[in-house]
Amino acid sequence: MYKLSLITINLNNRIGLEKTIGSIIGQSFKDFEWIVIDGGSSDGSRELIEQYTDHITYWVSEPDKGVYNAMNKGIKVAKGEYINFMNSGDCFASSTILKEVFSSDRSADILYGYMMRDDINGEINNQSMMKPQLSWIDLYNDGMPHQSTFIKRSLFDKFGLYDESLKAVADWKFFVDAMVYHKVSSEFIPKKIAIYASGGVSDTIGWEERKRIEKELFPRAMVEIIPIVEAYGRIQHHKLTRKMYLIVDKLAKRMERRNGQ
Repeated sequence: MYKLSLITINLNNRIGLEKTIGSIIGQSFKDFEWIVIDGGSSDGSRELIEQYTDHITYWVSEPDKGVYNAMNKGIKVAKGEYINFMNSGDCFASSTILKEVFSSDRSADILYGYMMRDDINGEINNQSMMKPQLSWIDLYNDGMPHQSTFIKRSLFDKFGLYDESLKAVADWKFFVDAMVYHKVSSEFIPKKIAIYASGGVSDTIGWEERKRIEKELFPRAMVEIIPIVEAYGRIQHHKLTRKMYLIVDKLAKRMERRNGQ
């Protein structure tokens, strides 16, 4: 079994795909398989993939039903202990970063590190999600960047694949479910892992969809009370625990009764 499965999805982004390919095949770490899921591109992406089949463990180029359908295709054939999604346009921060991450024994369910935006000298993206201890309030406010995250393959067997009815926030939904409700283990790696190519689906439609799914994941009153509690800074530094979730949920229900809802 491989230590890592790298999954790259692509649709008509030949230029971005070429950048990603260079980043992956240039890694000094070699204990990984590489899976490429192309959505039936017509811009020369397929021909580019065919040039690198010696480096690719599995690939397919065919129409799919969206981003998460493509990611799920990759998960289904993945055999690595951990999965990382490095989609077209994204790249690793350096040619040695995978070796640096996996030079030590890692056992946590989710490994995560720094992600930067657009170029190696750019600002760190989602800074609040990149620290040694995450609280559930962090997950409520932000999403885990999949480019700089390594997820144990077994979690998808336990909790299911990404929700294909969603267009932009199924990965956020998965992380909240796994980390808040199932309390999976995580480990922060204080290294620059990946560089994110902005302008994707999550940048354009993610916020509206997220607000809708947020109401499914968190009680409505809880959504209303969190900004109030945050304003007093009383829960910002608590560890990710079910106990703290229940405390705030209790406060929210109290508010509902008081307001006659």
